[in-house]
Amino acid sequence: MKTIDGSSKKRFFYFFSLVTISLIIMISCYVYHDYYTYNSINVVVRENAAIEYGSANYNIQELIKDVEGEIVSIKQDVDTNVVGEQEIIVEVKKDNIVKDVPIVISVVDTVAPVIQLKEEKVTITSGDDYDLTSNVESVNDSVDGVISYLNEVSEDSNFYYHFTYGEDIDAVGSHEVTLTAKDKNGNVSEAKFTLDVVAPKVEEKAPVVVANSEPVYANLPANASGGDLVSIAYSLVGSPYVSGANGPYAFDCSGFVQYVYSQVGISVSRSSYTQAYDGVGVSYQDAQPGDILSWGHGGVVTHSALYVGNGMMVHATNPSQGVIASSVAGWESGSIDNLMAVRRVQ
Repeated sequence: MKTIDGSSKKRFFYFFSLVTISLIIMISCYVYHDYYTYNSINVVVRENAAIEYGSANYNIQELIKDVEGEIVSIKQDVDTNVVGEQEIIVEVKKDNIVKDVPIVISVVDTVAPVIQLKEEKVTITSGDDYDLTSNVESVNDSVDGVISYLNEVSEDSNFYYHFTYGEDIDAVGSHEVTLTAKDKNGNVSEAKFTLDVVAPKVEEKAPVVVANSEPVYANLPANASGGDLVSIAYSLVGSPYVSGANGPYAFDCSGFVQYVYSQVGISVSRSSYTQAYDGVGVSYQDAQPGDILSWGHGGVVTHSALYVGNGMMVHATNPSQGVIASSVAGWESGSIDNLMAVRRVQ
C-alpha cells in the first residue's frame, strides 16, 4: 500500500489553502464590485422637473440632470391627468447590475383658461338693461372644466371669470370691457371687447309751421338761385358765430342768411323778425333749397336758417357751435323753438 509522506501532505495543504484563499478573494472582489456598482447607480432629477398636465408623451431624458448608468425602462409611470407630485420608478443598468430607482416628478398645470366671446363689438342703446355675460360664448379650462362668472373678486379668489371696465360704462360712447379668467392653479387669461353705447334714436317728425299771419302760397316756382345759395351756405359751415356780425368771416343767424343771399345778388332784410316777412310764404311740405326758415316761440321770431333740401338746413347757431348743418326736425325736437314761417325770396 502506497502512503503519502509528510512533506507531500504539507504541499497539498498549502496548495489547497492557496486555492481556497484565492477563491475567497475572487468571490469577495466580485461581491464587493457588485455591491459598489449597485450602490453607485443613481438618478438626479433636474430642478423643478415637471410634466404638463394631460401630456400624452414625454421624454424622460428631458427631466434627468444626471444618471449613473443607463435607464433601460420605466417600471412605474406617472398619471398625467393628476396634478401634483408623483413617483416614477426607472430601471437603471450598469455593468450588468440592474437597480430600480424611484424619482419624484411634478405634474403641473400651466395652461390658462380659454375664453370665447360672441362678438368683438357690442352696440346697445343708452338705458338698456344689458348683461355683459351675454357676450360670453364659453370660458373653459383644460384641467378645471367650465369656469363660472364671479361678480366680486379678491386677491385670494380662484376659478372665476370677471369683468373690468371704466366707471361711466352706461354713458354714451365707446367703452373697453376686459374679461379676466383664472383657474384653480392661478393661470390667468384675458379677452377684450368693445361696448358701444348709443343715444336713443329720436323719431324725427316734420315740423309744424306756426303761421305768422302772412298768407301761404302753393305751387310757387323754386328760387332760381337755390343751388347757388346751398353751395355758398355749405361753404361757410364752420364759420364762427358773433352777435351782430354778417360776414364775411363771422355771422349771427340773420346776418348769415343776409350774407348768403347777397352773394347771388338778392337783397333780404337784416333781422330774424323781418326776414319772416321777406318774399312770400310757402308751406314746409313745399319748401325748396334756398328758402328762409324762420324759428321762434311764444309768437316771436328769434332765429333764421337757410333750407338746403332733404330735411336739412344751414344756420349760424351760437358761439359754441358757429355755422352748422343740421336736421330741421331734429332742431325742433331738441330746442324750444318752433318753425314759424317758410319764406321764398326770388
